[in-house]
Amino acid sequence: MNRKKSHQLNHILNNKTLGSSELVRQLNGYLFSIRNNKTEIIKIIRLAKSKLGHFEVVNSYLNELNSCLNGKSKSELVDFLKRFSSKENKKLEAIFDRVHPKLKKVKRVITLSRSGTVLGILKLLHQKNKNLRVVVCESRPKQEGRLIAKELAANGIKVELITDAMMALYVPKIDAAIIGADIVLKNGNVINKVGSKALALLCKEYNKPIYVVTSLSKLSKKKVFKSKKESLQEVWDSKVKKISVSNIYFEEIEKKFVTKIFTE
Repeated sequence: MNRKKSHQLNHILNNKTLGSSELVRQLNGYLFSIRNNKTEIIKIIRLAKSKLGHFEVVNSYLNELNSCLNGKSKSELVDFLKRFSSKENKKLEAIFDRVHPKLKKVKRVITLSRSGTVLGILKLLHQKNKNLRVVVCESRPKQEGRLIAKELAANGIKVELITDAMMALYVPKIDAAIIGADIVLKNGNVINKVGSKALALLCKEYNKPIYVVTSLSKLSKKKVFKSKKESLQEVWDSKVKKISVSNIYFEEIEKKFVTKIFTE
C-alpha cells in the first residue's frame, strides 16, 4: 500500500468527527478503489472491526462484505460495493420523502454534530426552500459541527454556528431540530452525540419538534447502551491537582423525548 493510500485509510479508521454512516460510505469508496486486492481487503475488514466495530452500521456493513468475500466469484465483491453506493443514495431520498411533509413550512432548524444523513436531508430541503436557515452547535470536543457548517455554507445555505452551551438561547427561535443517530436501541431510545439529550429536553420544554433521520441499518437488537470515556486531553490537556476530567462522545436519548424517527 502506498503512502497516500495508507494515509487515506488511516483517516477513515481513526476519524472521530464523521458520523458512522459517512464513515461506511468513505470506507466503501476506499475498498472499491482496491477492489482487485482481496488479501488487502480481508486485512482491512479485520482492522475496521477493531477500530469501528462498535458502530452498528459499520459492523453490519463489514459482516455483509465478509460474506461476499466468501463467494467464489470476484465480480460478487465488485457488485456489492457498487450496489452499496447506489443504495445509500436511494436511502437518503427515501428518508427525505418521509420527513419532508413535516418540514415543508420550516424556515429555521437546529442540529449538532456531523451526520452525513442530516447533511443530505438539509441540502435536499434547501433545494425546495431557499429561505432555510440552519443553526449548528459546534459539538465539543472534536467540533465536528464546524465541518457540517462549512459543508452547508458551501451549498449556499445560511448557517449560524453556536457553542453547545448556547442551545437554550436558540431553541425558542427555531421551528424544528434535526439530528442523526449512531444507534437506535430495541426499546426505541436513540444513541447520538453528547448534547443531543440536552437539545431534546429543550425542544420538549419549548414545544419544538425534534426529528431523528437515520437508516434502517442503525436499528439495533441491543437493549442497553454503555457509554465510554475518550481521551481526556481533548477536553483539557493540563493536569491539575484534585480536578478530574471526563470526555464522553455518545449518550442515550429516551424515545419519549423524540418527536419521530424517520428511516427509509
